[in-house]
Amino acid sequence: MFGSRPKTPDEKRYYLLPGQGRGNRRKHRMQLLAAILAGAIFAALLALLMWWTNSIR
Repeated sequence: MFGSRPKTPDEKRYYLLPGQGRGNRRKHRMQLLAAILAGAIFAALLALLMWWTNSIR
């Protein structure tokens, strides 16, 4: 029931839809790099703000 094998090799086959190939991986990599860069900039600004508020005394 749960561990049954496919009856034909065609049942194991899957299809890529448009946009799921090489271009999609490139797009995701660029989005990941942009998100890391944005996070690093935000963290640096937050650290600068915290340093500035603690050094005002």
